[in-house]
Amino acid sequence: MADDGMLLNFELPSDAFTPKPSQFKGGRWKDRLTARKSAEWGRSKAQERASGKTPKYGQVVSDEEELIHADAPAAKRAKTSNDEVARPSFPRPEPRAGGRPASQREALPKSTNGEVISSLFTYNPETKVPASAPAEVDDTSIVPSNAPLSDKLATFTNLGLSTILAGHLLNKMDIKAPTAIQRRSLQQLCAEDRDAFVQAETGSGKTLAYLLPIVQRISAISKEMKATGQGFNRKSGLFGMVLVPTRELAKQITAVLERLLSCCHWIVGGIVIGGESKSSEKARLRKGVNILVATPGRLVDHFDNTEVLDLSKVRWLVLDEGDRLMELGFDNDIQKIVSVLNLRSRKAQDVIIPGLPERRTTILCSATIEADVERLKSIALKDPVLIAVESSDRATGEGETGKKQEFSAPAQLKQSYAIVPAKQRLVTLVAVLRQAFKRKGTTAKCIVFMSCADSVDFHFEALANDPLETIPDAANSDQPSVPKQSRTDKIPQGDTIAESRTQAGAKSFSNPDNSVKLFRLHGSMQQAIRTSTLKAFSACVEPAVLVCTDVASRGLDLPNVDLVIEYDPPFSKEDHVHRIGRTARAGKDGRAMIFLQPGCEEAYVEVLAQGQPHTLTRHTGDELLKKGFAATSGIVVGREWEDRATDWQIGSERWAIESPKHLEQARRAYQSHIRAYTTHVAAERAIFDIKQLHLGHLAKAFALRDKPGSIRVPGSRPGKEASGKNSEARKKFAAKHAAKRTKGAGELDVPDTTDEREARKRMRVALRARGGVSEFNLG
Repeated sequence: MADDGMLLNFELPSDAFTPKPSQFKGGRWKDRLTARKSAEWGRSKAQERASGKTPKYGQVVSDEEELIHADAPAAKRAKTSNDEVARPSFPRPEPRAGGRPASQREALPKSTNGEVISSLFTYNPETKVPASAPAEVDDTSIVPSNAPLSDKLATFTNLGLSTILAGHLLNKMDIKAPTAIQRRSLQQLCAEDRDAFVQAETGSGKTLAYLLPIVQRISAISKEMKATGQGFNRKSGLFGMVLVPTRELAKQITAVLERLLSCCHWIVGGIVIGGESKSSEKARLRKGVNILVATPGRLVDHFDNTEVLDLSKVRWLVLDEGDRLMELGFDNDIQKIVSVLNLRSRKAQDVIIPGLPERRTTILCSATIEADVERLKSIALKDPVLIAVESSDRATGEGETGKKQEFSAPAQLKQSYAIVPAKQRLVTLVAVLRQAFKRKGTTAKCIVFMSCADSVDFHFEALANDPLETIPDAANSDQPSVPKQSRTDKIPQGDTIAESRTQAGAKSFSNPDNSVKLFRLHGSMQQAIRTSTLKAFSACVEPAVLVCTDVASRGLDLPNVDLVIEYDPPFSKEDHVHRIGRTARAGKDGRAMIFLQPGCEEAYVEVLAQGQPHTLTRHTGDELLKKGFAATSGIVVGREWEDRATDWQIGSERWAIESPKHLEQARRAYQSHIRAYTTHVAAERAIFDIKQLHLGHLAKAFALRDKPGSIRVPGSRPGKEASGKNSEARKKFAAKHAAKRTKGAGELDVPDTTDEREARKRMRVALRARGGVSEFNLG
């Protein structure tokens, strides 16, 4: 047919080749729904490719865009940086700014076992707050705010203490002068029998602030009794009681009390806490004590079961960490203790004791008093006076007892925060510790706080291991070795870490010039192991790191701690105050750093800045990685720090997947961390929003290569005891572990007779008091 010279121009619509929605008919409605959603997803992907848009952080992306498969040949990984150095030991994802071209993405093979390695430096969210120039702080002008007073008029004898007690403080305890809060407390409590709040900064000596007046008053009573011919000994009666929320704090206060009473040997102190032998405690109470340190649950148990305990002479009751006692649901126990003391103090005494006050003095001590003052007063206090230290160090008026006090950190404490993407958290922690312990003498001791016990166990094992030393036959293979078990196989449940193993060498960040010891501590340990671990960490003369939960955040005085790292953010601002209070104590210098993720968590910086005497220092993940993984000389050359950081991360992932025990640890820690993340107080849940948490990136921080949906751990946290086969054994097992979870898996003191119903009731009270709490932030 001849060409007539005519041309036809057909204009096709822009979506001519886009899959059209189809009318799916027949079959089950679930199949039709699945087919419809699949077609919609295909159309949206086609539109994204046509428009050239890239997905935002947090959106679903394909494996080829976000991940590099572990079994992909090294030749198919295109280089994007001239600083990358090929390492034949094992494949490493390459740092890049964006995704690969479509042709290269198509060439990537599919993984047979679903195991993938994602790059540390790609698809990370950007910080919302741009970095600003650091404010210059004149260190010379900073005066420690919790140091002992230097003026000559502030001696202990001028404040009402006897010469024997003041001389003992100076010569035996090396305390030359009181702190500001100790001076205020001595002036008030030695002169007047009146209920009081004692509020001061952490590390300012609150323990001696209430122990010194009590010992001074009891010493004066003993002298009057001897003058009248009655004599004074341990059976003269119980005069003072100190209630604390944790067993560790009770033991620490008892140690301070024993040192203080060594100059007054006729005054005897004692302790009753959960986890110890009741028969031994009863024998101790039968012999007689004059000052008793106790946890509320065990004390209530002795009220009910120990007839020899005489409370008629108790004239001083101290609630140390009182806000924490209320917060953890000890309201009923404290109410019962106060009621019993009121009832028994009215009993007629056979012998009149000279100098004994007519009424009881109740003292509430805390670094923060955020709870309702009226609620506290209704439970234990009557017309209290506030004892606090202001910037001008002037006396606080009586009318200010109901005024809310804003806490301010010690002036010499240098605080900082690090904005670290989720997938870089683990390797950045190693970088920070490497930098901190780079040279001998730079850091004596460090405490790393985490949210839950499972996370402590995993990070203890991970930091105690050098991942680059555990790669088998790495030099002879370009491909990663096949894991010892299939990803779909079940992990045998059992003890993933020996409970008695609480110390190890920190191979991940130690160096030949500065060997560092590693310790772990959480509330799921037995009381004897917790006590020995704290004692070993305190007595350690080598550089040391303690990985722990909030069980070590309250009241403990651990010597020579000059760095605190909050790897997991605190569950409330009050917890943050007590965590950082483990350093910069008694006028010494200290540093504190908190890890935050880009995005909504950056709003927490405003919370941290409240009441701070100087500007917070800001760090980024890349900045910390450069310092921690720089060459031995300390000079940063090109992008070599990325190579070293990536090598360490991939090595830790291989260390985890090649051992069923370590893999179970990682998975349990990952799951527990996510559950704990949801337990922040209601006022801060918008900052720590679980919906904005990138679970895939977070898995990499636990050395996992699984997709979040495939991470499964059989059963609950392994323990020493297993439930029986019959129903009665299962009931006993459930009741016992319900009580454990209620008291923070060992942190709180609950009577051994507590049944499952009482445990549930206590948990509900704690939930209402805090606005969302669970076992993860209790111990």
